[in-house]
Amino acid sequence: EKNALRAIVEMANGKRGNYVVTVNAEFVMLARRNRQFLDILNAANLAVADGQWVVWAKLIFGGKEHDRVTGVEMVEKLCEICAKKAIAVGFLGGFGHVAEIVAKRQKAKNPGLKVIIAEPGDLSMGHDSRLKERMKALGGVDILFVAYGMGQKEFWIDRVKSSLPVGVFIGVGGAFDYLSSVKRRAPKTVQNVGFEWLWRLVMEPARIW
Repeated sequence: EKNALRAIVEMANGKRGNYVVTVNAEFVMLARRNRQFLDILNAANLAVADGQWVVWAKLIFGGKEHDRVTGVEMVEKLCEICAKKAIAVGFLGGFGHVAEIVAKRQKAKNPGLKVIIAEPGDLSMGHDSRLKERMKALGGVDILFVAYGMGQKEFWIDRVKSSLPVGVFIGVGGAFDYLSSVKRRAPKTVQNVGFEWLWRLVMEPARIW
């Protein structure tokens, strides 16, 4: 986890257009049937294991052991770091005012955090153009947390990464819902034994498909 955070901060201070993917089992299944999605994942500057099944699969098939790095923890820890290093962040996605709630909570926890944008956004080309102009006027975004739906955010990032003034795009899945308390996250004991996926499945049975 520390290596991932360090790498993201380095990318934020470097050239524009980097992106990070947080991979879970749903990503793997979509990549198996969609070559474009697979190519997007493979081209990412950094891929972290957000899902416990990904961590287990690497061990089963003889890969190097990796820590699980969730979108929720990544947002929280990066905001803490960014507030101290004057790294500008943005929150894009979620429903209603969720992104704004997350931004306000992170600013309250991390005085000095510079938030350039916090909005639900949309996937239209028109919105891309408006977002580009706003970001340019505000000096760009070093780290943009993107919480569109699974698959949607990766295709969107791939489309805009070379045109928007953003240092690092990070797809953070449903992190905004948990950070805003719209949804309840699994208790720490469930997270620690690697069964948060089961908690989410019980809370959202449709995810099984």
